[in-house]
Amino acid sequence: MIRILFIFIILTLTGFITIWLKKNPGNIAIEWQGWILETSVPIIIALTLFLFFFVIVCYFLIKKIISIPQSVQNRYKKNKKSKADTAIIKAFSAKYMGEIELAESYSKQAKFLNNTPLKLLLDSEINNYYGNDSKYLEHLNNMLEHPETLLVSVKKLTTTHIKNREIKDALRIISMSPKTKNTPKWFFYTALQLNILEKNWEKVNISIKNINKYTNTNNTSLKLIKSRIFLYKAMEEYNNKNSDIEFQDINTSLKFDPSFAPAIVLKAKLLYKNDKKLGLDYIKNSWKKHSHPEIANFLISIFDNKPKQKLLSIVKSLTKLNNDSYNNNYTLAKVALLLEAWPIARQALNIIPEKDWTKTIYLMMADLEKKEHGDNNKFNFWYDKAQNAILDFSWGCTSCSYIPDQWELICPKCSSLDSIQWQQFATSSTYIENIPPIIKHSKIANSLNAENAARGIIEELNTGMDR
Repeated sequence: MIRILFIFIILTLTGFITIWLKKNPGNIAIEWQGWILETSVPIIIALTLFLFFFVIVCYFLIKKIISIPQSVQNRYKKNKKSKADTAIIKAFSAKYMGEIELAESYSKQAKFLNNTPLKLLLDSEINNYYGNDSKYLEHLNNMLEHPETLLVSVKKLTTTHIKNREIKDALRIISMSPKTKNTPKWFFYTALQLNILEKNWEKVNISIKNINKYTNTNNTSLKLIKSRIFLYKAMEEYNNKNSDIEFQDINTSLKFDPSFAPAIVLKAKLLYKNDKKLGLDYIKNSWKKHSHPEIANFLISIFDNKPKQKLLSIVKSLTKLNNDSYNNNYTLAKVALLLEAWPIARQALNIIPEKDWTKTIYLMMADLEKKEHGDNNKFNFWYDKAQNAILDFSWGCTSCSYIPDQWELICPKCSSLDSIQWQQFATSSTYIENIPPIIKHSKIANSLNAENAARGIIEELNTGMDR
């Protein structure tokens, strides 16, 4: 539009000048070294315009001739880039097909693109495959300088530092990630995880605020996160015997999630340590609302060196507080076997539908037949069934399948945040060499404690990963 307007103005001016010259003709005389040149004004103007356009044409022609080498060079670079682009596409295709050597070959053909984001990413993947850690890290660090590969580089470097337990380096790298609505959740949750590992509670709070601000995490999930963090803090304080703070933190944890068994157990421990009756009352009230094997295990553990009949009486009373048939009868059977109350144990086990029986229940039934009636045939029958039975529920990492002794906020093996969940493992075919006697009063606390449940299933009949 502007160009058209400009042409229109030029033509209009030209028209006005032409008309003016026609109305006002005149001559121009030029004298130079004895020569006199006389002509009209229109001819002089025409000659001037001709010279002007001639100079312009010459300028562009010379410019074009001068630029020929650069044009040739640019075309050469364009062709090389095109070939490099094709090579790098083939390299990535080969890599994702598992043909790493072929990918490396194509990568060498794409050396024109060295230090570009895509080439750096490709070379980092190849070096990682071959275990060239120094080159791998070098490429990743170079990728930090490019916005296109910043996030992937931050993630890979952070993951590497976490794997090597280099928490401060991981924090330094993760801080480079942008804080926007488009940033994946992983970066915010990983920052939270690292700050927890550093026990920097101020930055932990900042991380939670960032999760709330920049991710679509709902309020329920946020409450669970806060609950677990306060429980973790309370556990740390419990181990450090900081009772004033631990009560505050455990109550905050339960406020956000009143049903989480490890939090209930920790509060029960705190209460029982100060007031045994208050602690037992809290266990009963908790079992009424949220029955869980962890609660039962703690109850059993506190009767290690005390009269066991009282324990049986308490457990019987617990079974009447809710409709959780499985946990009620499983706990009752466990305690009854400890006390050699065979009829009570058998009745409790038989109430549980066999479709819900776990390896531990089959082993308990096998031991019951052996101890009560000395029936080796029935012992072998139930024992054989135990071999392919489903395992009991236990704490396990959903990321790496690690089985910890107890709940952890961060997996000790893979460092995943809040990945330790109460879960049931697949059918086991592990053969148990022998079944020691179930009644070992000196080991009640250990054999039934959740901290040893995962290991104990191979060592003691009544030990296992409780549901």
